[in-house]
Amino acid sequence: MKKLFFFIIALFILSVQYSYSQGTSRLYFQNPPATTLTYTFFDPCTGANVNAYVGLLQGTVDGTPNRLFYCVDLCTDVAPGDTLQDSAYLEPKILYILNTFYPKVNNYPGRLANEYQEAAAIQFALWNIADDFDISAFVPDATVKARALVIADSANLHGAGYVLDATFTLEPGINPDDFYVKTQDENGNPVAVDSIMLTISEGTLSTYMTSTDVTGNSPDITVSGASNGATITATGYVPLPSGSSYIGLTVRRQVLGVPVSFRARTTTETTWGALPVELNSFNATVNQREVLLTWKTLTETNNQGFDIERTVSGSEAWEKVGYIGGSGTTNTPKLYLYTDRKVSTGTYNYRLKQIDFNGNYEYHYMSADVNVGTPDKFNLSQNYPNPFNPSTTINFDMPADGFVSLKVYNTSGKEVATLVNETRTAGYHTVNFNAASLSSGVYYYRLEANGVSKVMKMALIK
Repeated sequence: MKKLFFFIIALFILSVQYSYSQGTSRLYFQNPPATTLTYTFFDPCTGANVNAYVGLLQGTVDGTPNRLFYCVDLCTDVAPGDTLQDSAYLEPKILYILNTFYPKVNNYPGRLANEYQEAAAIQFALWNIADDFDISAFVPDATVKARALVIADSANLHGAGYVLDATFTLEPGINPDDFYVKTQDENGNPVAVDSIMLTISEGTLSTYMTSTDVTGNSPDITVSGASNGATITATGYVPLPSGSSYIGLTVRRQVLGVPVSFRARTTTETTWGALPVELNSFNATVNQREVLLTWKTLTETNNQGFDIERTVSGSEAWEKVGYIGGSGTTNTPKLYLYTDRKVSTGTYNYRLKQIDFNGNYEYHYMSADVNVGTPDKFNLSQNYPNPFNPSTTINFDMPADGFVSLKVYNTSGKEVATLVNETRTAGYHTVNFNAASLSSGVYYYRLEANGVSKVMKMALIK
């Protein structure tokens, strides 16, 4: 008999593949709650002002109505009647918000007395974390804006390492050929669950239906005739913890986050035997000042995800620039993508910090340096966002060193701001323009360098 190594994953981790567990619960999106708050705000995903409901959403899960959700993806629409399927846990800072604030927790410092305003502030903070939504510039309600900024700051300060405990797992038994099912609530208390269905991809099980008792444990199940890497799954109506997510089954891929735990039909899986995390490739492609990173794993064990880190070539000062969720435990090849944007001219190296659910980690280094070169032509980009309030970003490209003048004018041709008036090296440059002291209206910004000039228009809306 061989020793078992179990690596557990509750559902699947949301990644670029959008992998799903089988036999899991379905959400049918309802209309929002009766009392709603709508706001007109600038949507960075569409580049236009929108009038939208902001706050808690409702859905019917496995026939039970009025389950609560927050939208986690501003850039994808969701409409009543949409069908979604549970997918995974979310980015740690989003997990922190869903588990720390309303409606998961009702009494805490700073909570707005109006629950709909508090929910709206939480929603804006989630969009800030997930989609870089600019709370300061685009939330029209001063009370909600101030509250959303506090929530987002709290998530950035405390949420980076937030991890949820699984509520539905498969555990190794005393006998090396045995395992058992464990069920608990999100606080670690045992929960009894009836009629848990079991499957195995190769070999046989001593039973294909089991239950857990008041201790949260099932009787031992024996595995026969299975090779290393066989997949065992269990499906039951178990607690779905706060921080779980639902993702659209259509091409829209809308993501909703669960703020309050409830029971739902859920599938968990484990691998018979041990599978290492095998990295097959790790490459980079440069497009102007964007670096597209791609890596492929052949197998993964207990993989929570990857921190993407960057350093200037020759330096040991590594900087975290992003995070991509892993695929838990799998023997199926997975491809991951991440784009590092607005990288300055220079030579860099990248590495992946692969983290498992126990907090263990290892590094995978890129074998070659990545060179972000100088642009081949002079260019001034449209400011973003546009319209803006009160800050916006202006990018410009210089193919050679030279003296640069970047100034802002009103419609009468009067200079209202000087943003750059100095020598700059060849490369990609970014300048922030804060127009807090200016009134709403149309403005022009002009770039002059090495005998070439260009003018662009922008709109300030307060």
